[in-house]
Amino acid sequence: MLLNTYILQDFLEGDLPDVSALCTDLSRVGLEVEGVHFFDLPQEVVIAQVISKEPHPNAQKLSICQVDRGGEILQIVCGAKNVCAGQFVALALPGAHLSACSLNIQPSTLRGVESFGMLCSSVELGLPKLYEGILILDSSLNRDEPLKLGTLLKDLPFFKGALLEIALTPNRGDCLSALGIAREISALYALRLKKPPKLSCSSLKTSPTLPASLPPCALGYATLELEEHTLPLEIALTLALQHNLQESLIANLLEYATYLSGVILQAYPNVSLEVRMSSEGFLYTQHANKTLATIGVSSPPNPPQISPYLLEASFIEPGHLCQSLHKQPQETTLALIHRTQRGSNPQVQEGLEWLALLLARFYPKASLQTSASISTLVPQALQITPQEITQVLGMQVDLERVCAILEGLGFGVEVVGDALTLHIPPYRHDIEGVHDIAEEILRFVGIDNAPKALLHTTETNNANPHYARYRFERALATKALALGFKEVAHYLFAKKEYLEVLGYPTLQENLDLLNPINADMSTLRTSLIPGLLQAVARNKNLGFKSIALFELGSVYNAQREESQSLAFLTTTLKTLPHYPHPKGQIWDFYAFAHALSSVIGAFELEPIMQEQTQEHAYLKIVYHPYQSAWLIQEGRRIGVLGAINPVLVQKEDLLEGFIAEIDRTALQQKPYQAQSFSKLPTSFRDLTLIVDKNCSFSALKQCLLGARIAHLKEVFPLDIYTENSEQIALSLRLKIQSQESLTDTQLQAITQQALGVLEHDFKAKLK
Repeated sequence: MLLNTYILQDFLEGDLPDVSALCTDLSRVGLEVEGVHFFDLPQEVVIAQVISKEPHPNAQKLSICQVDRGGEILQIVCGAKNVCAGQFVALALPGAHLSACSLNIQPSTLRGVESFGMLCSSVELGLPKLYEGILILDSSLNRDEPLKLGTLLKDLPFFKGALLEIALTPNRGDCLSALGIAREISALYALRLKKPPKLSCSSLKTSPTLPASLPPCALGYATLELEEHTLPLEIALTLALQHNLQESLIANLLEYATYLSGVILQAYPNVSLEVRMSSEGFLYTQHANKTLATIGVSSPPNPPQISPYLLEASFIEPGHLCQSLHKQPQETTLALIHRTQRGSNPQVQEGLEWLALLLARFYPKASLQTSASISTLVPQALQITPQEITQVLGMQVDLERVCAILEGLGFGVEVVGDALTLHIPPYRHDIEGVHDIAEEILRFVGIDNAPKALLHTTETNNANPHYARYRFERALATKALALGFKEVAHYLFAKKEYLEVLGYPTLQENLDLLNPINADMSTLRTSLIPGLLQAVARNKNLGFKSIALFELGSVYNAQREESQSLAFLTTTLKTLPHYPHPKGQIWDFYAFAHALSSVIGAFELEPIMQEQTQEHAYLKIVYHPYQSAWLIQEGRRIGVLGAINPVLVQKEDLLEGFIAEIDRTALQQKPYQAQSFSKLPTSFRDLTLIVDKNCSFSALKQCLLGARIAHLKEVFPLDIYTENSEQIALSLRLKIQSQESLTDTQLQAITQQALGVLEHDFKAKLK
């Protein structure tokens, strides 16, 4: 929607704010101003009048004009065909710069005749093209006051207005007119809205014949006698700026009236018309059994050329129109359907009144005779309460302000107790319920003034914890596969005697299987390790020496309670002999532990005590007594790992290797958590301590980290060897890092503090 603020004086009483404030306020209430354009007319272009016109003696296409610029007559050589004596024209004086055509006007001699200026066309002034030749001025640009010679063209009221380019959402069809925008500005600034004089209605000689039943619509008809053939420059420029200027005078006049009022106006020859309705709900105008137009969909193909005209003001309810077009697509007039589908102004009589105002202003001799309009529209009312508005907006708005806003927008408001009865204006097709009313109030209260609040929602968490757990465990399996382990799956059943031989617990007799498949599947397994050991025995018999297996599965305790377990097994030979490892690569305890940490994450090792092997017999039978340990993760025991007991290897004819079994439920997916890190180099300090031979590194590490020594990040073991029969020498490495640079003195102080803690708790001495 392109609006010249100059036009608003026909609709509003009172002064408007400056253009910048007006644009800001319109955008705030939902009519976003996407652009503001000013008429940048050249300086030194004045209003002048052609006094006389004579042919050029040396050029057939040139004329010599005497032009009155106001107190001075100038000779101008002009090549325009439409120049005539008596015309008011735009005269560019010497010194003018026409940026639109890059011309600097200077006195010149054309074919031997001097010229002291230039008569300008609309294009040369930077305006849209209206016709061939120079621009002919009239008083419409000066609000019907006589043009004054010598006045700068840019000082005419029309050119002092600003062109506002307003973006409209599809639901605001009421604002596709100057009247619709004026209503919003009237509500914004509490300005009185002007209305054109009322028209008296009479019976027309050629009143159209209407069908017995009509869809939701409004129709009005009038006859117009108009003998003039010139279009006022105000109308021509306004339509040309919007690319709507046509050749027909009546078409331009009606288009401009529609632009002002929002009412759809069409012109027919002054003949007897018949309006018919199709089964889809379309209204057709016909004459002599020939269809002329579809009301609200397509315009007559050719505007009538001679007076008198039969005029039609129409409105078709947009919802009905869209449904009809969906049932039966029609050939449409794009500019027309753009308005009618969004909702034009249903007050058709008002459109004819605005047309009558234009005729009285520009064509005083014209005659317009109107008939009473017909409407099948049902007035819409809505009952709401202030509490409903408060609930939608999340804030309370004073009732008086609510009424003032709605009345300013044209709503009829009745207050009965705590309820409001709202009579919706017929042109507001977008208002249906309390949410629409709340939106209207919020537009003028300002969304920035609404309190910020969290959106209350009843949406539940649809995440499936079982599927999330499955994905996590498959991610563990993927890591194991990437490290060369092969996944195996065994039956849930096991041989009870074999479990007892290995020292694993078995089910209570009353919970055992009553009808086992065979003797080797007589009970439910209580560990995954026996199955993996049997798999190693079978693979050894088949000639395989390098074996790495893992299994995820269910195990049961003595009470037949199910739990989840994860087990790993490798034989000593990691890879078969190949170049550059002619003897192959082997697994050792630390390589196996490192591989496990790559799958389940970092962990610590804790020695298995003698009393624990008595409580859990399998620790003594299955695991190597000197190469086994508990797995500790985040202070919790999650499993056990170690080498296979050599006695068991020899007894069961197995391959040497390493095994581990982990409580799968103890493994949890950890969320990613970003932490700050130091950009400074890390410092390391090594200590060799003399401690008791029974002192474990894990105890030393836990003690140092528990002391929370500033900047001490980690403790690593380096080496261990026997000092004497009662003591060992243990080498440690301290990792020290800070967000700030540390001096040697500070590093030494941290090292001494760590040494002091160990001396106090373990009687450790520096070697």
